[in-house]
Amino acid sequence: MSAHSVLTETLPALRAVTHAVLRPQSEPVQRALRKLLDEIGLARETAAAAAQFAALRGGKGFRLHLGCGGELKDGWINLDLNLHGTVPQLPPVASPQTRFILYDLRSGRLPLDDECCELVYSSHFFEHLEYDDGVRLMQDCHRVLQAGGTFRAALPDFPGMFRGYVDGDETRFDLYRISDVFPNRPPDTISLVDHVNYGVYQFGEHKCIYDQEKICRVLRHLGFVAIDYRKELDPASELRRRYSFYVEAQK
Repeated sequence: MSAHSVLTETLPALRAVTHAVLRPQSEPVQRALRKLLDEIGLARETAAAAAQFAALRGGKGFRLHLGCGGELKDGWINLDLNLHGTVPQLPPVASPQTRFILYDLRSGRLPLDDECCELVYSSHFFEHLEYDDGVRLMQDCHRVLQAGGTFRAALPDFPGMFRGYVDGDETRFDLYRISDVFPNRPPDTISLVDHVNYGVYQFGEHKCIYDQEKICRVLRHLGFVAIDYRKELDPASELRRRYSFYVEAQK
C-alpha cells in the first residue's frame, strides 16, 4: 500500500479521535492537535505528488517556481502547498509545459533529476522555512540546475524595515494600512512596532530572517556564483518592490 493510501485511510479516524478530545483540553493542546492533523494532511498531499514528478523524469530545461502561491508562471513547474488542498487554476491559454504540483518543500528535496533545470525562482518564500530546511533546499536547487543555470530569490527587506522603525519613518510603511492587518486592535494602541511584528513574524508563518550578506554567503558556500538579476521575473507590485531585496546566483 502506498504512503498516500495509508494516510488517506488513517486521517478520518485520527480526525474523529482528535475531535473527541478537543473540547475538554486547554487551548495550547487544541492548537497542537489541530497542527498534527494539518501535518498529516500535508504529508498526504505530498505523497500524491510522486506520480507528477515521475512524469518529469528524463526531461531537461525546466523552469521551477518555488512557493508559487496563486501566481502560476506560464511554461514553468510551479510548486506550493497549503492546508486546504486548493489548486490554483491554470490560465486557459497556458502552454502545455505549465504545471502546478502540490508539494511540501520543507523536506528540502526536489524529486527531480540532476541538472534538469535552467532556472529556479522564488518570491517571498525562503523566509517561511526553518533555516536548515531552507539551506537544504538551496543545496538541492544547485543539484537540479544545469551548468550555467540560475537561482533567483526575492526576499523581505528586513534591514529596510528595521531602518524605517529606528528612524521613526512612517512613510516607509505607507503602502498598506496596519489596521487592516490587525483589525481587532484598538487604533489608539497601534504604533510603528506593529509593522515590525507583522514583517518579522507574519502570524507565525515567517521562520527565518535573511539579508543580502547572509543569503549570498550561503549560496557561495553551496557553490553558486553571484550575478546580476532580471527584474522581469518578479511580480509587478510596488508593495513587493519596496519591501523586497533580490539575489540571483549562477551555478
